[in-house]
Amino acid sequence: MRENTGKVVLVGAGPGDTGLLTLKGEKYIKQADCLVYDRLSSPEFLSMAKAGCELIYVGKENHNHVMKQDAINELLYEKSKYHELVVRLKGGDPYVFGRGGEEALYLVDRNVEVEVVPGVSSSVAALAAAGIPITHRGIAKGFQVITAHSRKDEEADIDYSLLTDETITCVFLMGLAHVKSIAAGLMKAGRRADTPAAVISNGTLAAQRKCIGTLADIGEKIEEAKLISPAIIVVGDVVSLNDRLDFFEKRPLFGRKITVPYIKTNELIAKLQQLGADITSVKTGIIKPVIIPKFVDKVRSADWIVFTSKNGVRSFFYNLDLAGADIRLIANARFAVVGKATEKELAKHHINADIIPAEQTGKGLADAMKLCMPYVYGKSDEDTFDLGKNSTLDLSNGNISDKMCKVCIFSAKEASPDLEAGLKEICELEKIDAYVNEQAYESIPESIGNMVGEAVFTSASNVERFFHMLPENAYVETAYSIGEKTTAALEQHNVREILQADDSSYEALIDKISYKDAFKD
Repeated sequence: MRENTGKVVLVGAGPGDTGLLTLKGEKYIKQADCLVYDRLSSPEFLSMAKAGCELIYVGKENHNHVMKQDAINELLYEKSKYHELVVRLKGGDPYVFGRGGEEALYLVDRNVEVEVVPGVSSSVAALAAAGIPITHRGIAKGFQVITAHSRKDEEADIDYSLLTDETITCVFLMGLAHVKSIAAGLMKAGRRADTPAAVISNGTLAAQRKCIGTLADIGEKIEEAKLISPAIIVVGDVVSLNDRLDFFEKRPLFGRKITVPYIKTNELIAKLQQLGADITSVKTGIIKPVIIPKFVDKVRSADWIVFTSKNGVRSFFYNLDLAGADIRLIANARFAVVGKATEKELAKHHINADIIPAEQTGKGLADAMKLCMPYVYGKSDEDTFDLGKNSTLDLSNGNISDKMCKVCIFSAKEASPDLEAGLKEICELEKIDAYVNEQAYESIPESIGNMVGEAVFTSASNVERFFHMLPENAYVETAYSIGEKTTAALEQHNVREILQADDSSYEALIDKISYKDAFKD
């Protein structure tokens, strides 16, 4: 136990979309020694926490409390005695019906240092995502935000006579179970029966759904639509603008449920989410760099350094740092990479790849290197050599000699043998096991069940591990594959339809997903 209490920071996580978390909130989550969170927080926020951070779920939903509010208050106080920084992560904004004030006062009364990081409130953000501006010149000059729950989680005692101004937008939080009574209360107080009204479920998320109606019929409409909480009710003429301003719902993949087995959160997941896809991510593996024996000697003598993935690049620079060496160690080497993603990772270290094959596979890289090898290490007056589609090698500064060159490949232990087989006859070749890809032993989300509608696979190992995690009789309706080896792995499992990307890149995968119907016979 600490002699003095640590600091507690109440962080508003926003309405659900991780992109709406503030920069300050992200900073505190990454620094936290203890993270106390509720059900409205996206699971992605938890992955931001540092190793060793204590994670405590105190989630609350309608009439189902994992922990009562008084117990949460005491928990925060107790944890502040043991940790330097405790972060209380709350959906939306801590002070907008989030009981943040109660938690802060409880801590202040016990001499605990408290800070509050405001969050984007769902009362504004969910409306915007549904195409409903909370105010609009000539339609709504202001807004009122009302909780539909009392302190004891019963229906709030609302004075509807204060909500009759038709130029004010009314927003009700936590009131999905009380839509009919809210609509009835407003009409009884004098609001028109044809006043536009909407209910927005899971606002700002790809799973967002909305129901548009009037005070007279919104209750029946949401029952038919079977909307789920969390949900927001909005009443006012601004609702009528939703069909013209619903940019969020017009994204090309909006609402498409896509499963993505992954090892490390990557650009593919982020890009699919930006396009509106409802992503279920399944962690199948853990990448760990390998400490490479005699790393400096291996690298210093290499003429070519070859990377077959981003992880190989990361492990290389991990070992470079571990050895206490600097970039001058590789000043005389040339670099070859298997594809665009690996090229981008290498560029982060201010190194441009000399070879990027048009065919982004191990075989394609071997073929490209075999073409250029005589021009670098034989005798030629050529300065440049065309390797095909968007791939050229500048040899103007090359060292021409008759010696057999040394090539070091940094790859996974279980990497495809195609590259090694294609080069071993023409160079001194050393394959270096740079990282290991271990099975992740996390349970598969219950939402997946026995039928996976659409799933995206970026490696054969992801295929094997994902199907190992699935129930025995489960199947995938449509699988998107990044390349031939991934496709071959998918063909060994229960998959109804396999669509392979035109080249081994995230961009090609996204094209295949976006234009799925165009590839059917």
